[in-house]
Amino acid sequence: MDGAITWHELITSDVEAATRFYTELLGLELETADMGDFQYPMLQKDGRTHAGFVPKPAEAQAPSHWYPYVQADDVDAAVERAKELGAQVYMGPAEVSERLRFAVLGDPHHASFGVMTWSEEPPTGVFAWDELYAEDVEAAKSFYGGVFGWTTSPAPFEGYRFFDAGETHIAGLMKKTDELPHSAWGTYFSTGDVDASTARAQELGATVMVPPTPLADVGRFAVLADPTGAAFGLYVQLD
Repeated sequence: MDGAITWHELITSDVEAATRFYTELLGLELETADMGDFQYPMLQKDGRTHAGFVPKPAEAQAPSHWYPYVQADDVDAAVERAKELGAQVYMGPAEVSERLRFAVLGDPHHASFGVMTWSEEPPTGVFAWDELYAEDVEAAKSFYGGVFGWTTSPAPFEGYRFFDAGETHIAGLMKKTDELPHSAWGTYFSTGDVDASTARAQELGATVMVPPTPLADVGRFAVLADPTGAAFGLYVQLD
């Protein structure tokens, strides 16, 4: 679906440490694609790849971080709209194959995100949710609405809204905390037991930022930083 989040990527200071951490934590396998001038490790489950890992350039000042890719029928047109609305282009647009074209950008408040066309059905079962911690919520609504046609709707949590593509909730939107230097996307992994997964993550070198916490009566979540410093969440939806 145009406007859906279909892929995730971690830009990290230590690809080897990051891949080891997430495969062990989530019980996933690793598949590596030969991209010619570099190797691209990807998380794999049930024969499908779900996310990739790229090394952080030595000159990059941003810490390790996850970011989502949004499906667009025309990557080049989406990039041009984003540039007109104040985005920076970090990479691309570039073609991986006849079925895949992508670009990586930063929104006007420096939150990284990607744009891609992908002819396959997006994989499910590994990522639970994405949310934008925005420096300026109204500006974020205008920017992502202008690039992807997203609208927003109220959520049953104070200070929180949904980004929507049509009638589908795509991601969350909230005001960033003072601890974040600028806007950033956050991603949550699915788990059957947030408390057990949090404990296991700590054993593997993660730091707990938000301990396991109930989310009203719909789920339970935690937020951590992996051994390379990238923030991520764990989430389980309650029956």
